[in-house]
Amino acid sequence: MGMLVVLAMASAAAQGSPLRACASDADLPPFVFTSLAGFAGGAQNTGLAINVLQRSLMRAGREPAVVERLPWRRCLETVAYGQRDIAINVPSRELDAKRFLATDAYAEIHHVYFYSAQKHPGGALLHSSADLKRYMVCGLFGSRLDAFGIAQNRQDTGSKNERNAISKIAEGRCDVFIDIREVVDSLSAHDAGLRDLFTMPSIRRLDLPDDVPTGLHFELSRALPDGRYLQRSFNATIRDLIRNDEMTRMTP
Repeated sequence: MGMLVVLAMASAAAQGSPLRACASDADLPPFVFTSLAGFAGGAQNTGLAINVLQRSLMRAGREPAVVERLPWRRCLETVAYGQRDIAINVPSRELDAKRFLATDAYAEIHHVYFYSAQKHPGGALLHSSADLKRYMVCGLFGSRLDAFGIAQNRQDTGSKNERNAISKIAEGRCDVFIDIREVVDSLSAHDAGLRDLFTMPSIRRLDLPDDVPTGLHFELSRALPDGRYLQRSFNATIRDLIRNDEMTRMTP
């Protein structure tokens, strides 16, 4: 019996109930965020990652997954131990082949930084990523600034959203706020208030020096009996969407 037939049989046997997926409870538009335009006006999880997830499962003959929003570490651990099936939006640097089955990257993200022109009037605050070590750096709640080589005593990751982080920059409580360019652009396109905040005369935004694009992936639980079959379905779907330039059309 061929391997593809065996995988297909495993997939068919595992289709008794929808898979359980999880993403961070922090919004990451346009990839995953909470929309208030759902059924009967209720909130729902939406975004490019959700669309790619459900398209991939449909290709595999599976029902749409149930998506939960959890603290990020909890999301990953429950997938690792088979309590949930899929983790959404795992950055390339966090992939763990020993614990999960990772898909190809469906998107790439880039980093920008904000600083106060009043506090630092001399132009670009950072000339290389090594300059970050000299400053107090803000990030959103749950972000991992240690990936940028920033010491724990130079990090403030208590901001619940961009508005809170920019306020800390304006008030001088942080020198630098690191965010994701695609998130900032999405927020600016959909929220005039945030767009005005990002473009205040006293606030400067620049690309983060030495930044390397980071892929966003799905990680599947190794406890899934048809995990390899689903991994191939995800990868085939992602490749087709990129090749056909459908990702842009699927982005809210």
